[in-house]
Amino acid sequence: MACIDQKNLQPFVSPQIFDSCKSLKLLKQSHAQILKSPSPPNPKLTIKLVASYGKLGDLDSAVLAFDQFPQYPDAFLFNSLIQAYNSNSLFRWSLEIYTQMLNSGISPNQYTFPLLVKACSSSFMLRHGTQIHGHSVKLGFSSNPFVGVSMIDMYMKNGEIESARLMFDGMLERDVVSWNALLTGYTQNGKPEEALGVYNRMRKEGVDTNFVSITNVINACSQMRFLHQGKWIHSWVFKTGFEADIIIGTALLDMYANSADLGFAKQIFEEMITKDLIAWNCLISCSAQNGLIEDSFKLFIEMQGSGLKPNGSSLAGILPAVARCGALHLGKSCHGFAIRNGLDLDEYVMTALIDVYAKSGDLIAARRLFDFIPTKSVVAWSSMIAGYGSHGFCAEALMLFEKMLASKFKPNYITYIGVLSACAHSGFVKEGREYFRRMVTQHGIIPNVQHYTCMVDMLARAGLLDEAMDLIKTMPTEPSPGIWGALLGGCKIHSHVELGKFAAERLFELNSSDPGFYVLLSNIYAAANMWSEVRKMRELMRERGLRKPAGWSSIEIGKKVHCFISHDISHADSNVIYQKLEELMEEICKAGYIPETKVVLHDVEDDVKEDMLRSHSEKLAMAYGLLKTAPGTPIRIMKNLRTCEDCHVAAKFISKVTGREIVLRDAIRFHHIKEGACTCRDYW
Repeated sequence: MACIDQKNLQPFVSPQIFDSCKSLKLLKQSHAQILKSPSPPNPKLTIKLVASYGKLGDLDSAVLAFDQFPQYPDAFLFNSLIQAYNSNSLFRWSLEIYTQMLNSGISPNQYTFPLLVKACSSSFMLRHGTQIHGHSVKLGFSSNPFVGVSMIDMYMKNGEIESARLMFDGMLERDVVSWNALLTGYTQNGKPEEALGVYNRMRKEGVDTNFVSITNVINACSQMRFLHQGKWIHSWVFKTGFEADIIIGTALLDMYANSADLGFAKQIFEEMITKDLIAWNCLISCSAQNGLIEDSFKLFIEMQGSGLKPNGSSLAGILPAVARCGALHLGKSCHGFAIRNGLDLDEYVMTALIDVYAKSGDLIAARRLFDFIPTKSVVAWSSMIAGYGSHGFCAEALMLFEKMLASKFKPNYITYIGVLSACAHSGFVKEGREYFRRMVTQHGIIPNVQHYTCMVDMLARAGLLDEAMDLIKTMPTEPSPGIWGALLGGCKIHSHVELGKFAAERLFELNSSDPGFYVLLSNIYAAANMWSEVRKMRELMRERGLRKPAGWSSIEIGKKVHCFISHDISHADSNVIYQKLEELMEEICKAGYIPETKVVLHDVEDDVKEDMLRSHSEKLAMAYGLLKTAPGTPIRIMKNLRTCEDCHVAAKFISKVTGREIVLRDAIRFHHIKEGACTCRDYW
């Protein structure tokens, strides 16, 4: 019987065998089979082996397999090791391997640069990416389509849109992949109009579109809320059979949800044959964004029941809804879920949790989480800065911003909204002017309407109404309702009737349907005892079908949220709540509290005004909190509207006589009230 020569054993091991190895155990068995052969390792086998170890997360074994190659490795083997590091998100190591490759005298090939550029785009290392681009040009790969597409992707992911476009324009050969790279980059950078322009060019030049093209067109329509055009694309998708594609189905779902057609979004979701994690995450996020907090949690649970395990995007999608409602117990529950499921190192989840804790009134927990994040992006920095600003800690917000700059992070337009808003809330006018200037001159950020709104708000609150008006006149675009609303708010604070009337008229010309602006002007008239004008405003609101939103306050006790409205007697514990409130009012009156009857904007006697103030929703919530929470613990209250001056004064006295800290979140900001003083310093 003939014996099998072991020298001939290795050639029968195909590189494809590694594709079937779904575990490290099987992969190492195959590796051992190769090592048993006395023949030198087959280069193709080694290349595949290194890449496979990388995919399964065993980089030590990948490096060991790489080192077992003969003395003269080639570019393909180095590429496999770079790919292994990329697969494990160790992008800086990928660049180290490239340096090692060059030092070994090995020339890169056309497949090397896309891997390196992916490392730079995935880790936002633009400086290294431009150096790699320079290397590719020097070595004659600038016209290679694989390299060109990867460069477009890298520049787009780093926000260098013009560089990406120039790269595209310089390509000698453009196929659907290169067109899609440009199209995708525009949608990912929030440039939907440019994306639709690229799509129109593709059609004019006869480029065959595929599911990637269509997905990005749908995403562009979603961003612009072009529901009509989106529906046209949907009908075209249906006719061409693309609707069965799960990626396109998810894009359609997102488009309808962003266009406030959640019913159609749910219908698309139900009709999807296969629902992957992305589709579930999309519907969860859309439900949360539309304020359907309970629905989003139900979907979150249903998704797990379907056998899918939530990822960071699942949790990051639901957390903004938790932040909006300010439910601290839900935030803690989500945080616990993240830890149990290994998502506590996911930067997007941690950043969303920072926002939750900050908006739930626990700024200490928010900062602790921020400090815990090992590698912070501009999003994390911006979130923490905004958190400090909304709580009235402007000095801390500005210190953190300067620390961010010192850490070589480049702020974006959202960062500056947080900085300017912090200045507005705390009256840091001088600093606000300076940061507005630096935003333009140092960081090249063109102010948008949100930045101007912050500036007008800051100046108007400070009583600099003429300067605010001058700024509005110099704006390059038409003032939005938010701009005029900020000016109107300043006019109320400083009792400027004429300018307030002017701002309100501009709002009415814009057909603003926000009843709050009508109420603001009415309050300005009432404070000036112009009761006939008050009646006219109320009549105008009736004619336009507008109603003042009902004010309510809530407090979270245990895992239940209790809501109160003024003069509320619907709560099961109403009797003891009012008894406690009477005791509180008597105690704080002895301590020097005097009701701020001026805030009752009704033409009635002062004793009637005092009765009306006595059972405001904030006071009922505070009384209930004192009844149901342990001594020494903070009382956290959420108010849907701006809290009134009388409740603010009463809260300061209550904190003093009870020794409790009161954290009050209203529609504008947070008030941390302790021992009779508030962090707002009565500047609000």
